[in-house]
Amino acid sequence: MPKLLCATDLLPKTEAAIDRAGLLAQRLDAQLALLHVVSPVTPEHNIEQALQLAIANLDSRARPPQWRHGPAPQVAVRTGSPARLIREAIDEHRSDLLIVGPHRKRPVRDVLEGTIAEKILSTRQCPLLIVRGKADADYCNVLLAVDISEECGAAVRAAEALVLSPSAQAMAMHVCEPPYQGMMRSAGVASEEVVSYVEHSRREAADEVRNLLRRVSGNHARYGVVICDHHPAMSIRRAIEMYQPDLLVMGTNGIGRMRRALIGSVANQILDAATCDVLIVPRGSVSANNPAG
Repeated sequence: MPKLLCATDLLPKTEAAIDRAGLLAQRLDAQLALLHVVSPVTPEHNIEQALQLAIANLDSRARPPQWRHGPAPQVAVRTGSPARLIREAIDEHRSDLLIVGPHRKRPVRDVLEGTIAEKILSTRQCPLLIVRGKADADYCNVLLAVDISEECGAAVRAAEALVLSPSAQAMAMHVCEPPYQGMMRSAGVASEEVVSYVEHSRREAADEVRNLLRRVSGNHARYGVVICDHHPAMSIRRAIEMYQPDLLVMGTNGIGRMRRALIGSVANQILDAATCDVLIVPRGSVSANNPAG
């Protein structure tokens, strides 16, 4: 049985994340736990009051009439560091998926400390679903940003096991940058030959993507394939604008926070720009105890 964890700050922006968690738990027949963390920066004499209020609010949110998605979830309220306590809850529940709402931007603090999502992704404990849109139906229009690697195959399996319904249609996009295109132009190779070389490279890339999907997908026929030739982050943003997906799926290497702060990973750039929900599957997060594994 899959195990889902939804971390909520009980603000309106995370309501959709709770609803999405409920929808997924109901469809997957999964165990669901809701977690809220009270910040320790609350004045000491108000912490107990804040805890009691949070417990009452979370209990109410997890019961009818506010709860509309099958059996009521487990609920937990803790006080301390949100990132640390979420990581501990993932380990405690052996969670297969963490579901959260959108991040509240704090530019300076985010650069220095990293966001909660970054901290969770860097541990590679489990896939992370960031919910922005309304959660009133299953995902039906899904965009996967793929490369040709086993890690990407794990991301496809995780998406199919955890968030994609059987009826969901998906587009797999891959960025193909032919390695010698610039050199050919500099060497004076005729434009027709360069174009032919690029088109051949794109066809080869499309065949590789289709072969990958045949190997790892339970229903490879549902995927269309599109090949792009721009920078990955730019291509993904353009594809989001073009296809208007309700979910983007991508993998990440989970590199360190300092390197991301200095140069930015593709995943971070997309998280800042995406208007749809995003499922990120960190490298190594899909293991034997995960239903996607």
